[in-house]
Amino acid sequence: MHRFLPALMVLLIVGNLFTILGLTTNLSSGSTRFFLIGGPALTVFAAISIVVIVLKRKR
Repeated sequence: MHRFLPALMVLLIVGNLFTILGLTTNLSSGSTRFFLIGGPALTVFAAISIVVIVLKRKR
């Protein structure tokens, strides 16, 4: 499980980047919605996965 940590950290960065792009750029409505829903979803998924992996590894 710990071998997924680098990929999850990249997903965390990409999710934050998508959120920032959705908030700061003037794109079409569909693209903005994609960035504003997909970005936080990726961020939350990656953060929860990282926490679960670290907590399981400590046991």
